[in-house]
Amino acid sequence: MKFIKWLWKLVWHPRSLMRPSDKGLFDPFVPITSLKRVENEYQADYKLTNVDEDFERIMSGYGSANGDFDENVEQLPGFLLFKAVVIVVALVLGVRLIGLQITQGEENYSLAEGNRLETKPTPAPRGLIFDRKGVPLVRNEPSFTIELDPADFPKDKTKRQEYLAKLSSVLGRSVEELSTLILPNLNKETVALEEGIDRDRALSLEVKLFGLHGIVLNKTPSRRYGDLPGLGHLIGYIGKVTAEDLEDRQELLSTSLIGKSGVERSYDTELQGLPGTETLEIDSLGRAVRPIGSTLPVPGKSLILGLDAEIQRVTAEALRASIEKNGATSGAAVAMDVRSGDIIAMVSFPTFDNNLFSSSVNSEERKKILSDPGAPLINRAIAGQYPSGSTIKPFVASAALQERTISASTVIDTSEGKIVVGQTTFSDWKTHGRSNVKQAIAESNNIFFFALGGGYKQVTGLGIERLKNYLEKFGFGAATGIDLGEGAEAKGLVPSPDWKKRVKKESWFLGDTYNTSIGQGNLLVTPLQLARATASIANGGKLLQPRVVKTVLAANASQTKDRDPVILKEQIMDEEVLQIVREGMRQAVLSGSARSFSSLPIEVAAKTGTAQTSKSKDKTHSWFTAFAPYNNPEIVVSVIVEGGGEGFAVAAPVAKNTIERYFNLPLTPIVPANPVQENQ
Repeated sequence: MKFIKWLWKLVWHPRSLMRPSDKGLFDPFVPITSLKRVENEYQADYKLTNVDEDFERIMSGYGSANGDFDENVEQLPGFLLFKAVVIVVALVLGVRLIGLQITQGEENYSLAEGNRLETKPTPAPRGLIFDRKGVPLVRNEPSFTIELDPADFPKDKTKRQEYLAKLSSVLGRSVEELSTLILPNLNKETVALEEGIDRDRALSLEVKLFGLHGIVLNKTPSRRYGDLPGLGHLIGYIGKVTAEDLEDRQELLSTSLIGKSGVERSYDTELQGLPGTETLEIDSLGRAVRPIGSTLPVPGKSLILGLDAEIQRVTAEALRASIEKNGATSGAAVAMDVRSGDIIAMVSFPTFDNNLFSSSVNSEERKKILSDPGAPLINRAIAGQYPSGSTIKPFVASAALQERTISASTVIDTSEGKIVVGQTTFSDWKTHGRSNVKQAIAESNNIFFFALGGGYKQVTGLGIERLKNYLEKFGFGAATGIDLGEGAEAKGLVPSPDWKKRVKKESWFLGDTYNTSIGQGNLLVTPLQLARATASIANGGKLLQPRVVKTVLAANASQTKDRDPVILKEQIMDEEVLQIVREGMRQAVLSGSARSFSSLPIEVAAKTGTAQTSKSKDKTHSWFTAFAPYNNPEIVVSVIVEGGGEGFAVAAPVAKNTIERYFNLPLTPIVPANPVQENQ
């Protein structure tokens, strides 16, 4: 009963439980200057001395106030309400207490100690890249980054200089360089001082930098590319994500590494994978105390290329040797499967080591590459644009045969060796006499192809509009669509009267048509365009979309299936037309300008070319394009050596080594070419 009385006072007269002195000292509603007055008014209004009597009187109607607790007390409306409130509050507090002590006990303990939980993303392993035989072309390996937490960078000028001096002595970088790196980035979460560090150097730096607050050694993923010539242009490299990248692709993290060029760029989404998370308990000093939980990252998909690493190596070595031995400057070579469009080899020279662009190490070497006048970063196989020289002639012949302006039996007398138009003379590189189309292809007869394009004697020429239309059917003048990223390749140029009027403000003349017919003038092609067009002659008229990646392989895939070839045009020419042209290219090997291939046990069909340039008439570009085997074609190879000279002597040996390696034949040594004039 005493307890019930106390509760009753607590609910209805709480001030009755206070001592007189308490009412003044602790009542926040009573000014200190009026304590006595308020105390008197309080006692008068509420009759504090009669509180006990009030309780006895109220209780008397429900039972004995002086005896044991009567069950009638439980019928009091106020008591029942109060009892319900107490029970509900007790239940709520009990449930909350269980949650705090059991479910969240460890977390709350950590928070009580001043710790916090921090969740960080864990990068997904980037997908790997293999050649067609499973040879790895790239691998993932850990590297380390030295980072500075700007919050720990000294604010005092003297201490800051001491700090920078210590960093300078350890990292081997000047104080000025470090200041330029750190000071503008003090508002960032971290500042990377050195990246791409191997394990041994990382351990050494960790010891030497001990005691410098804010220096953290972080393990980061890195990419290591194989020591294979030409991989820089084909596979490319990775680098840090930019603000524009983060805006365009919401799935990326600020710490992501993404493809910057080549296959790494064009297949970055497949290679990326999905990051995981790691939750750590961090103490008040920013140190990791213990792991709390994690989710595993999903590895990126791997890629199988159509590339053959050994053929790539042989092609690159042959191209380099030909360039160096013939005093040339640069060049490119492409080998492609005529059936699928798979790139078997692609080389551009000069080349570069893509490992230099995947970390901040060797920044001086990168600067040298970027400032090199030879432009080694340009992939000349797809972005180099050159006059085609005589390699265009098989396609001009195809157009004339398709349009029936000539037939296989048409003979043109070219014994004069020149055509005079007004005051301009269009000469041949030598006199050929009477010739049909097969002989004209084999011997690279300029006069014959002047006639096919612009007309001569009994032959009505195609004219530039029809010629342009057929060259575009073979893919010239447009990007091939190779999977190396948008904007990576050049379109080349098939000139026309409209183009010349718009760009040069000049009229079109018959001589322009003649020049276009032999691959001179304003006609520009890329090595890849020439390779694809040659493949169309070899495969019966299919225009393929070239591709570097043959298969995209999921991380857990147990089986692989090559992607279907992309055929852009099924039949760009009649088969009988293409057969005549193929015979002409085969004749070039048997008795014409590509006779050096006649000794091979594999039958090859080919076309040489020598293109004059606007820079120097003495330094001509050396071209060569070929396919093999002749009767059942598998591979096409197209080569250009800039400033190399005659096509048969400089570019042809490179293609020969590529074909020899493809068919597992002994390699013919590359030797300097003799300065003998040959066909264009």
